[in-house]
Amino acid sequence: MAQIIASLFATSREQVVQKAQRAAMAGADWLELRLDRWPRGESLAPVLAAVRLPVLVACRTPEEGGHFRGTLAEARELLTHALDSGAQGLDQDQAEAWSPPAGRTGLRLRIRSFHSYTGVPKELAAIRDRLLQHGGIAKIVVTAHDLADAAPVLDLLQSTDQREQPTIAFAMGRTAWPTRVLACAMGSPFVYGSIEPGEETAPGQLPVGMLRELYRVHSLGAATSIYGLLGNPALHSLGPWLHNRVFRRLGLDAIYLPFETSRPEQVVAMLPRRSLRGLSVTAPWKAAAAALCHHLADEAKAAAVVNTITAEAHGLLVGHNTDQAGVRSALARAGLGAGDGRVGVVLGTGGAARAGALALRELGCRVTMLGRSLEPVREFARLHGIRLGSLSVPLLDELAPAVVVQATPVGSLGRDQDERLVPAWRPRPGTYVLDMVYQPRLTRLLRDAAAAGAVVVPGVEMFLCQAQAQCKRFTGIELAVEELRSLLAGTAAGVAG
Repeated sequence: MAQIIASLFATSREQVVQKAQRAAMAGADWLELRLDRWPRGESLAPVLAAVRLPVLVACRTPEEGGHFRGTLAEARELLTHALDSGAQGLDQDQAEAWSPPAGRTGLRLRIRSFHSYTGVPKELAAIRDRLLQHGGIAKIVVTAHDLADAAPVLDLLQSTDQREQPTIAFAMGRTAWPTRVLACAMGSPFVYGSIEPGEETAPGQLPVGMLRELYRVHSLGAATSIYGLLGNPALHSLGPWLHNRVFRRLGLDAIYLPFETSRPEQVVAMLPRRSLRGLSVTAPWKAAAAALCHHLADEAKAAAVVNTITAEAHGLLVGHNTDQAGVRSALARAGLGAGDGRVGVVLGTGGAARAGALALRELGCRVTMLGRSLEPVREFARLHGIRLGSLSVPLLDELAPAVVVQATPVGSLGRDQDERLVPAWRPRPGTYVLDMVYQPRLTRLLRDAAAAGAVVVPGVEMFLCQAQAQCKRFTGIELAVEELRSLLAGTAAGVAG
């Protein structure tokens, strides 16, 4: 089971003592003091005496990805002073030939590190073996520009006997941080985290509290089931906040991670088959995910897109689509009953839009999909008796829809918050308007629709309803929508009913 190392650039006694207390309260097992910026000549003894966590020390030059500007001899002198003052762990670069004097310190953790700040080198196993020749633990840190680039790191961990070859291995990078958590499930003895958000000492460090509470790295191991969200983007999803809390609520040994990538096939292929149990899929990979599956459930086959994958026996991947149930249930909960002949309009022609169109058909609507590019969806529309049209105010006014489903990323977090697909259009009073975007809770479309007297259905309602079906696929247990809502209490999306 992995231990958490809280990493900190040490700059003063007061700062270290204060941050060490916060690290301990958050659940850290060790405190790493990066001494790159420690004031020259200032004693570490009173600092370490006041810290209640065991302390690991490191000192890196700019060439090693650090900030120490002194000589090699000065760095060694500083590390020796730290060990003499009570530090119990030492992290050294692979090229460092020096070792502290034997018998003078309480050293009980030795780490030899290799860092690549440009990419993922070949022969990681050879690098690991070379590091282990010095004794202690090997630490291999690479840079992945896309999550898929980190595949060799997971291959290394799968081929490593941690009892004989204790190894920490993960990838840095904006989208690669899930490898830090995956490494814990694959036997890595330690994981590094920041004490506070914004205080990272390396790209991709998660706060200690998140590692401990949300991802429960202390309890991960070979028996842990792996789930995740495949998308681009994926890092801001509510999925990890919801599913990890569901797993904890149900007492399941499982984790759920955001897998943001431009190469979904390679990411799915690199995940350990013996542990992979399921994936959520979001834009733009819902059609690509269908091609990855060995079998499609009926609702996924009808839409030709997948938002849920379950890994069955012998590595069989089965594709499902819970978006249809999500749209249907969210509209029903808002008061829309089933009926014949009402006009339903879907804004968009992508994977989510297909599910929305099928859901409206199941509710008895005559459906029209409106988009800027109609060719990719013509065959789907023909098969299901769905009309197609271009996005325009005159066409929307002519259709006079009773139900509108917005199924594009327009207005979502990270984009222009005032963006709208058809800016000049306003729904008629009483029209049901569902926006699949759930961050922010009330998009510009929904604000304008509410002002016009429409019945607005925030995307988080659809998210919760589809998640209910997805959780049942993943766990076999159906939780009430209101219980799922309570599990998301306190998150940034604002999920109050």
